[in-house]
Amino acid sequence: MNVTGSTFCFRSLDRLSLTGSRVNEDGAGLHGRFAWIIDGATGLSDDQLTSGGSDAAWLAAFVGERLTALSGAEGADMVLRQLEVDVRSAFEEETARVPDVSDHHTPSACLGLIALMQEEGGLLGLQGRFFGDVIALVPSEHGITRWSDERAKPFERKTLAALGAEGHEPGRIPEAVRNQILENRARLNQQDGYWVVNPRRPWAGQELRFDAQVRPGAPIVLATDGFMRLVDVFEAYSDAELYDRLAAGKGQDLMRELRDRERGDLMAGAYPRVKTHDDATFLVIAAERSR
Repeated sequence: MNVTGSTFCFRSLDRLSLTGSRVNEDGAGLHGRFAWIIDGATGLSDDQLTSGGSDAAWLAAFVGERLTALSGAEGADMVLRQLEVDVRSAFEEETARVPDVSDHHTPSACLGLIALMQEEGGLLGLQGRFFGDVIALVPSEHGITRWSDERAKPFERKTLAALGAEGHEPGRIPEAVRNQILENRARLNQQDGYWVVNPRRPWAGQELRFDAQVRPGAPIVLATDGFMRLVDVFEAYSDAELYDRLAAGKGQDLMRELRDRERGDLMAGAYPRVKTHDDATFLVIAAERSR
């Protein structure tokens, strides 16, 4: 069974990424028959460990660069195994002069990686490998299917419970919420916890796996949870409605609507969320025959 590396590849139809506050810690890209979406999270420390705009921004950028370089590999699993090695090595180099790097200082990242596989009956095989709550919206004969890793959802619910219903000032994380996040991160990359890309704790092989068949040219959406607030927090759209608008080229309008809705609830009281404005990223792609 041969992959379609020399026959089909992804092309970008639309993409946009907006910073939520100081530094954009999201990432998205495509190269050959691979495409990806990244959502970085900086460790809970005021001390920066890396040379990036933030530690999470450094990690998101490095992961994107390495995925581009690894895109000639035979499959997503091989890519992820090598990526884990490369992330660990690069982080060790970045932090070689730091005397004590704790798990709480270490950045992590949600990652969604999709790959085109064999062509059969006019359809293309699509593989998905997901860590964390980044999202793919994939068209199928049954409608729009969401691919995401929801193993962190119980921990997110604990964080929102700690936040309460009173809201909070933009840019300020209440102490109870900070403590809950610290407690949650103790379960990072543990069998009874949740899995993300991390420079210090193994993760390759623990991803959630998805498979589908798609038509060449059919739009596929990748997005971070900051953009998916339109569905998951504000409930302005269903997955299918959001997909249809993105496929129709309405991404900039949707991003403006997202920011308007966030500004309309600056204290996060009506729509509870830890960050008033989060980094928000989407990438709309389609498979086409290579020239």
